[in-house]
Amino acid sequence: MIPLPGKPITFAEYMERCLYDPEHGYYTSGRPVFGPAGDFYTSAHTHSLFAEILADTFADLLGNVETSAGLQLVELGPGDRSLARNILSHLKRTHPSVVDNLEYVPVEVNQTLPDRICGIVFSNEFFDALPVHRLRIRDGQMRELYVQAETAGEIRETEGPVSDDRIPRYMKMAFGRAREGWDYEVNLRMLEFLEDLNLRILQAYVFTIDYGFLREEYHRSDRAAGTLLSYSRHEVVDNPYLQPGEQDLTAHVSFSVIIETGRAMGWVNQDLKNQRRFMEDRGLAERLIRAEQRFQELNADRVQELLQLKQLLQPGGISDVMRVLVQEVRLKKLTADD
Repeated sequence: MIPLPGKPITFAEYMERCLYDPEHGYYTSGRPVFGPAGDFYTSAHTHSLFAEILADTFADLLGNVETSAGLQLVELGPGDRSLARNILSHLKRTHPSVVDNLEYVPVEVNQTLPDRICGIVFSNEFFDALPVHRLRIRDGQMRELYVQAETAGEIRETEGPVSDDRIPRYMKMAFGRAREGWDYEVNLRMLEFLEDLNLRILQAYVFTIDYGFLREEYHRSDRAAGTLLSYSRHEVVDNPYLQPGEQDLTAHVSFSVIIETGRAMGWVNQDLKNQRRFMEDRGLAERLIRAEQRFQELNADRVQELLQLKQLLQPGGISDVMRVLVQEVRLKKLTADD
């Protein structure tokens, strides 16, 4: 059980404890969270095709990075490192000279980013798992939701004033005009990560793979209660206060916030599309033809691969829901202080 104080805390602090408490947190307690034994799948746990397309894209872009030192492949929130393993395995087979000059750097949510990053920074379902503040519009006013543990062990939700001066600006960037009675999630930790990345990157391409929305897409009737979701055993749970630390908590990512924050720091937006379109633009059809040739001789391994491929590409599935954002951080000039 996650220890909670007797006083009200922001939902962001509650979510931080549930997911990242050193002893009892969902991601930090050592319990399985990915694949059949866990609570959800990512693209990396279906088929390696997406990782192979990413690897080839990374190899092409790394040729544009100007550095006399080694290149880095920085992964935010590596999880069980399935995606990185598949990427590096494909690079070793197809681009061995790239791998020889490439250092893989995994960075967990509470770890420090490396300095002077040159290369690729990528994340897969990372920002959606960062703690969020929850806001509610009541009588035209912005109210924040707080969490308080009761003596009987129950958790009570209360409303209070906004806890951080950055929240109103984030709300405008992410959602435009907020609507009366609606709930919203504000991901200040994502802002902090982006700002920290900007301080530490010399030259890089930043890939954000996640599910989320643009500002003009947000206001649909099914989002009036926000996008916060809880997952347990591959099923959605409608109460984020059940079994704290034993279920995943996640909220959709605002790509408008990532793009506009990046632009303000000088980043160049290169691409934003869903995962299927991203793969189609990078030779998905030709790769599927080659894959089909392997399926001529069906055995247990081939049948398993075929099922994984169908899971990755099924209409309305993960490849249609997930989006890929590519941003370029162009070469910065070092100063004497650097």
